[in-house]
Amino acid sequence: MVALALAGCGLENFFSNETHNDFARPASAISGSATFNGADKAVYAAVDSDGNAIAPFQTLYDSKTSTYEMRLPSSKYGWIIAQARSGNMLLSDIVPEIGEETRLENVNFDARSATETLIVVARLSADGLKMKTLTPAVYQGTRAVIQASMNVPGPSQDLLHMVERVIAKGDKDLIGGDPGFFFLPVYDGNFKVKTGAIDPSFIARHPVDLDGDGIDDVLTTKFDTKLGDAAKAAPSPAGCPDPTMVRLVFTVDFNSGGKDGNCNTVDKFKWATDKPGKRMFFVGWIHTESEVQDPGINSLLGASTPNTIPMYDDGTNGDEVAGDNVWTVYFDVPRRTAGRLRVGYKYTWGLRGQVWTGSEEWPGNSRILEVVDDNRDNLVYRHDVWGDEATNKDRSNLNLNGNGSITWTTDLHGCGTPESHENGWDDNSCKCKPVLTPKAVGPINRACTGP
Repeated sequence: MVALALAGCGLENFFSNETHNDFARPASAISGSATFNGADKAVYAAVDSDGNAIAPFQTLYDSKTSTYEMRLPSSKYGWIIAQARSGNMLLSDIVPEIGEETRLENVNFDARSATETLIVVARLSADGLKMKTLTPAVYQGTRAVIQASMNVPGPSQDLLHMVERVIAKGDKDLIGGDPGFFFLPVYDGNFKVKTGAIDPSFIARHPVDLDGDGIDDVLTTKFDTKLGDAAKAAPSPAGCPDPTMVRLVFTVDFNSGGKDGNCNTVDKFKWATDKPGKRMFFVGWIHTESEVQDPGINSLLGASTPNTIPMYDDGTNGDEVAGDNVWTVYFDVPRRTAGRLRVGYKYTWGLRGQVWTGSEEWPGNSRILEVVDDNRDNLVYRHDVWGDEATNKDRSNLNLNGNGSITWTTDLHGCGTPESHENGWDDNSCKCKPVLTPKAVGPINRACTGP
């Protein structure tokens, strides 16, 4: 997480008197209370979890009800942070999701929302997690616990009172420059501050009695420490692992120059043909040698039908980097305590509904995967190189260390895990590496009931 500010956004871009239009522009609208000093003149906007601006095309403020509304271009948004800039103050509230042409209410700019946001962002940075890997429904449980913790004595309530005292120092008439508070903080794994929520120069110029002891503070130390304590005491925003389900994540590298399991360059169009409009698809099925035979899982994976389950390279649906030609898809399947779940799968470069010919990695054979969480991250993750015939391809395998085939227990490179499991071999480095954890999609979690 990085410190974010709305300085220099341009007030005229947010408050508008649009000309009459019989057809209102479609919007995903966010609204709530804004009772702070200067709310009527504040700049309201939003950023995504990476800090990229999402500018509303219209913002309204009703002085009679002390409420605001910002209208974003109609879209389905996930994990954005609504923000209000008033003078030297920046208030934030987390919006887990909002649908197209929908209105989300009770996104409030006040001390409680600001405190929750600071705690969550601090906790995520300490845990090394990105907000976009969270599950909105799970986060609601975390939110409820954090909000409840502000009602009882403890670090969250203490932090809330500190936030209230700092807000009272806000100067709505300040024009230009960065705000003095509250930036989105960054903490290390020991909950020690790396980037604080308050600019040290601000509190040096505007002393605040942070803890109510009657002595003004000119350093941010007490605030930084209390925020770290509150973040450590809070439940993980990621939630707690679901004991009944596990997430399967597949990524495939479709870039030219990719290496196979023998460290030779793959000819990615050895079998598939290319034409405009093609994209990557995943196709899977329950393997005949699987002890678990579940028609529902078989259907979920594609039931051996090619070019029906799209993969993503646009930064959504678990994809990490848009446009890098590494495609992603994931599935949620029951976590089995008895019986092996084994699947067959491959990738196709095709048009939706196209047959196998001209779209599959190779004809006849398939990749195999046994659903085992080797590194215990509550994910089963397979990262493949398109067209690699020297990897977890079952029959007619071209690996130089085998006999033309692999079994469910074959460890081709001596990496400590079978080739049919999560990756232990990295084709690009041609070395054994620890099993990876994807960065843009998290495990299946459920709300935690406590820290």
